[in-house]
Amino acid sequence: MRKAIGIDLGGTSIYGGIINSEGEIIRRVQRNTPADEGRARVLEEISLVAEDLMEEGIIGIGIGAPGCIDSEQGRVLEVSGNIKDWANTDLKGEISKKFPEIPVFVENDANTAALCEGWIGAGKNFSNYVMLTLGTGVGGAVYTDKSGILRGYHYHGGELGHAILYPKGRPCNCGQRGCVDKYISGNAIENKYFELAGVRKKGKDIFKDSLKKEIDKKLVDEFCEDLAIYLISLKNIFDPQGLIIGGGVINSKDLWWDKMLAYYKENSNSASSMDIVPAVYLNDAGLIGAGKLALSL
Repeated sequence: MRKAIGIDLGGTSIYGGIINSEGEIIRRVQRNTPADEGRARVLEEISLVAEDLMEEGIIGIGIGAPGCIDSEQGRVLEVSGNIKDWANTDLKGEISKKFPEIPVFVENDANTAALCEGWIGAGKNFSNYVMLTLGTGVGGAVYTDKSGILRGYHYHGGELGHAILYPKGRPCNCGQRGCVDKYISGNAIENKYFELAGVRKKGKDIFKDSLKKEIDKKLVDEFCEDLAIYLISLKNIFDPQGLIIGGGVINSKDLWWDKMLAYYKENSNSASSMDIVPAVYLNDAGLIGAGKLALSL
């Protein structure tokens, strides 16, 4: 059976695994991301992950990384993540120096998550889908069987977190105001709680306490409405067969999913035209999708 190394680079951890042609993770390793130490140290840790996993029969290395990625050159163009000096990193070139006999593939991390879900997860029966990842920030990907992942002329395609939800709204670190990222991400919910309560609280605890505390309920209600309105816009722009929601926030879906769907159906002009489903592979999606990049050789 064919097998490849998949690596999912996050702001705090680097996840690596050997992925077979069925999408199974045969073996996995994890290392911390030295994000504050800069590009060279992060590249070193990525290489060590690949080295730990390297064995006979590996046909390639796939890497999912944050930022705008030139997937043809394997280079980071711009970045909205938290890794110091990450912009303009020649990721493919640097890793290829360490493993010159093994082909290396690089893609945006939200795109690799979408590839996984479309391959063996929530989107395996969709020929056309959008994936939205709700984690620390908001990521996304757009896929069709005919053209694959939408990358865009400048490789900015699918940057769904930087659509503007509220004109002249909250400032975003991308330079715009009112971006989706500042309203429905984990960080956004935590920051809004701090503004109202004056103390810091984890997003998962805000969702949990929304059943009994007024501030938490208010924030979760706002989250549901904002997310539902955004999903209506995505439906009308892309007309996908399905929309998949993943990322860490989905772990609390029992506390908000039904409320969000109800608001979506109430306000959409054609709610039944798009299926909305939760991701299946969650934290493993980026890892498996990265492996798929190499297995598609």
